[in-house]
Amino acid sequence: MTDASSDYEQLLALHHAMQLRRSLREEGRRTAPVTARRPTGYPEREGDQALMVASLETIGSSADEVVRSFYAQLFLGRPYLRGLFPAGLRADGDRLFNALIGLAEALSDLPRLVEWLEQLGRDHRKYGIRPAHYDAVRQALVGALREHAAAGWRPEYEQAWLRAYDFAAAVMQSAEAASTDPPYWQGTIVAHHRPYLDIAVMKVRTDVAYRYRAGQYTTIEVPAVPRAWRPYSMATAPRPDGVLEFHVRAIDLGQVSTALVHDMGVGSTLRLGPPMGSAVIETTGERPLLVVAGGTGLAPCRAIVEQVLTTQPGRPVRLVFGARQTQELYNLPILAQLAERYPAFTLVPVATDDPDFPGPRGALPELVASTGPWHQHEVYLSGPPGLVHALDRVLSRLQVPPEQIHHDPVPD
Repeated sequence: MTDASSDYEQLLALHHAMQLRRSLREEGRRTAPVTARRPTGYPEREGDQALMVASLETIGSSADEVVRSFYAQLFLGRPYLRGLFPAGLRADGDRLFNALIGLAEALSDLPRLVEWLEQLGRDHRKYGIRPAHYDAVRQALVGALREHAAAGWRPEYEQAWLRAYDFAAAVMQSAEAASTDPPYWQGTIVAHHRPYLDIAVMKVRTDVAYRYRAGQYTTIEVPAVPRAWRPYSMATAPRPDGVLEFHVRAIDLGQVSTALVHDMGVGSTLRLGPPMGSAVIETTGERPLLVVAGGTGLAPCRAIVEQVLTTQPGRPVRLVFGARQTQELYNLPILAQLAERYPAFTLVPVATDDPDFPGPRGALPELVASTGPWHQHEVYLSGPPGLVHALDRVLSRLQVPPEQIHHDPVPD
């Protein structure tokens, strides 16, 4: 471990200890969630969004070149910042830069943007982010855009990006300041089994109570791959014993997922970031639910189903759970028990590529399209990005209102 990384770990451990003491002091006194003080407004938002979109059209270089320039400028004179990132920078680097660029599109829905930024601000505490780091990212972002826009860059573009970034940073820092939770939770695996070759179902107990809502996800860091945090959804509604369940599929070149599936087991430790995501269930609603899950995308869907069945047992819920092969439908016994216990719950398992499967076969989007209509339903989706995008298109074609379709953002 380098000196910079060691300093980072020591700083983060100290920061975590301070937050943990604060959290424990507040535990008995808290009667309502603390809300962050949001910035008062963003009057230039519409004009800035148009300028930001126009500025991106002037960038002649490839996205990879702009990303490289961003990190070169970020680390220039600030080598200590390298310790905030994992050894393999590529995936995490692209994720950060794409989130910054995504501000241009996200400004069209300010309430949703603010909600996401507040979650991001609370989440970024796990990295040990300090106010000075926001300033460094600000300079590097505008510097990289300016460099690769060349002659097409205009002063008003720069001012628009700076205003948008400053707004985002203010929301994130206010949310961070308002939080009394620790920046991350220490977790221990208390159960681990592999129902299929590359799939693991594991249960984790945390050192401090972990509050979340059904449908949310967290990020997990494993000791073998420090500072590489990867998102995984909680697979059950919040339980009285506080134990969390996760479903993980090992993916090619995925160091974190491979470690979780193949290398870790009962007694292994990990870290969890704060809960994130807005595709949560409202148990005051009355619409019937259509829930569609592909592969380990079942995790948040099962949590949502459990929450509704326990709080609104008469509310109709239809879960379509698909996988390529029958063996990959790993949670069927538990889901079948729920279907037996709750008459309002309908379970539809689908094996997309297994000719011997006795139930429905074929692609999930086509199956959903052929079994509607769904315009009276609240719809929840989870699975690989390609599947979620395809389902989005099908539901739009079936005239399901966009506000009734729920899923977390997925990459294009």
